[in-house]
Amino acid sequence: MTAAHLHLALNHIPVLGTLFATALLAYGLWHDHTGFQKGALGLLAAVGTVAVAVYLTGEPAEALVEGLAGVSHEALEAHEAWGWYAALTSIGTGVLSLGALLYRWAASSLPRWIVRGVFLLALAGSALLVYAATLGGKVHHPELRAGPTAVETTDGPGADMVEE
Repeated sequence: MTAAHLHLALNHIPVLGTLFATALLAYGLWHDHTGFQKGALGLLAAVGTVAVAVYLTGEPAEALVEGLAGVSHEALEAHEAWGWYAALTSIGTGVLSLGALLYRWAASSLPRWIVRGVFLLALAGSALLVYAATLGGKVHHPELRAGPTAVETTDGPGADMVEE
């Protein structure tokens, strides 16, 4: 299994995990349910760990695909840049979540402002992760790059979206 395989296999976990955990945390905050809050914090901590692996496999994956036909260099660079911010946010959210859980374990109660802060960071992380993932999809999927530079061609099935 190559770095590209690992990157592609793991990259969905931070995106979907953060979205799910953020929704879970919102529910826990709205209903003042500490069980949901703790579960969401635990999930965010785990997702932050996976985000490290996703980020570390990104550069080797880029090296494997950047010379392949149909791969957009511009999309690769944009994905890499926004992936850095998404990874930092996801890892930071995971570290804060773990810290909050440890604090909760030691102090038996967790201040609401800490959980709200993690929630806000998770919201920002969700947006960054979704955007970085969208850019990652454009690396090798010309149908996602379709825009003003796309032209129609009749060279065969599926060849209706080709960049100039």
